[in-house]
Amino acid sequence: MPGNLHILVVEDHVLLRMELVDFLTRPGWVVRGVDDGLALDEALREGVPDIAVVDLNLPGEDGQSICRRLRTALPELGIVLLTARVMSSDRASGYQHGADVYLTKPANVHELEAVIQNLGRRVQRPLVSAWILDLRAQTLGPAGGALLRLTPTETRLLCELSFAPDYCLESDVLASRLAGQQGAVTRENLAVMISRMRRKIALKLGADDVIKASRGYGYRLSRSVVVISH
Repeated sequence: MPGNLHILVVEDHVLLRMELVDFLTRPGWVVRGVDDGLALDEALREGVPDIAVVDLNLPGEDGQSICRRLRTALPELGIVLLTARVMSSDRASGYQHGADVYLTKPANVHELEAVIQNLGRRVQRPLVSAWILDLRAQTLGPAGGALLRLTPTETRLLCELSFAPDYCLESDVLASRLAGQQGAVTRENLAVMISRMRRKIALKLGADDVIKASRGYGYRLSRSVVVISH
């Protein structure tokens, strides 16, 4: 049985979420539970899981949208989609949005455990060609290539954009998420920070405009960034 797996359960039904977390913890895996997309983003900032178990019908952002952006930011992540929908078209849509496995509710917990075991065996590090944002080391760069050292705030900024839908966030939202011990972050502070990061990335990694401005909206990443925290 694959050991040391980190699993994140995204389920808004409190009792079901508690049951899933409790059952999946028994093989010795590290399991966390959250109730929606916003709580998921908070959990991802604390650590990237190996496998995500996602309910399709969630308040706010639905499971398909979550699957899509998780698959983009974390291409090696194992994703299990749980849903009461049984139509073949729903199943096909789940796979198209990035799910590895589509299980209908009520899910058999032993089947879910077996699915996670299989997914755990194929969890690997990102492809050599990918750019990697390492949250623990606070570095950015291609695997096996030159790495750019980041400040904690720069790491957080790239992490927020990496997990955002379509890699894009409003300026005010991004600024509020970067606020911390240093106090509030204004739009002007944010613009200066991003300008400085662009220069650092261009000098060290030879890439221009990795972070682009979306006129009248905010900022977006112009290329895929894979996030790890191991």
